[in-house]
Amino acid sequence: MELAYINENTEESDAMFSCSDNRGHLYEDMDYIPVSALSAVIWEDEDSYSEAVFDITNSGDLSVTKPIADVFMSFDPYGVAFLPNKLQCMDGLSTQQRYIIAINNELDVLDEEKSNIESFVEHYDPKEHGYDVPLEERESFHSVLVQTLYLDREKLETYPMNRRHIFRVKGTNSFFFSSEIYDELYIIARQGLACGLTAFKFDVDDEAPRR
Repeated sequence: MELAYINENTEESDAMFSCSDNRGHLYEDMDYIPVSALSAVIWEDEDSYSEAVFDITNSGDLSVTKPIADVFMSFDPYGVAFLPNKLQCMDGLSTQQRYIIAINNELDVLDEEKSNIESFVEHYDPKEHGYDVPLEERESFHSVLVQTLYLDREKLETYPMNRRHIFRVKGTNSFFFSSEIYDELYIIARQGLACGLTAFKFDVDDEAPRR
């Protein structure tokens, strides 16, 4: 079985967008909340020119141009929200038609035996985390860091196909796409409708690529 890694070409991009809109909570957590919006959600990077921004921009979630969003939407993926998006850049607001792709579809497919997983407890430090942190958030918390990632083929195959087109791996910040989405994206890239991407297929039994 093949999956695909699709992301911004971070080695070539200087963009560092952050959300400057109070609707970020609608898509930034892992709970799938069906949501729609008429006005665009604004992301901001005052150090970038709009014409230099790639067709995929990664800021935790993805901002993509319409041709890429059309490919993703055509597969009707489970647990993915598509929200209109504008980029506030050094030269003003972008004119591109863009969408935030909020991937809220988490699959429990981590291969814990083959992956390299570090577990540690982090303690509240006011110098590091700030003195204005609410009292209920000052308790120590358990964190897991996945150094090398392997997916479990058998776990993955237990999920229906509509959940395997676009998904995050539970316990990590990694997301992947089906090979079918890659094939359609490759077509529009050949047509000049997508640029600045890093995209390739990999076998699910191999070490999974990381951002």
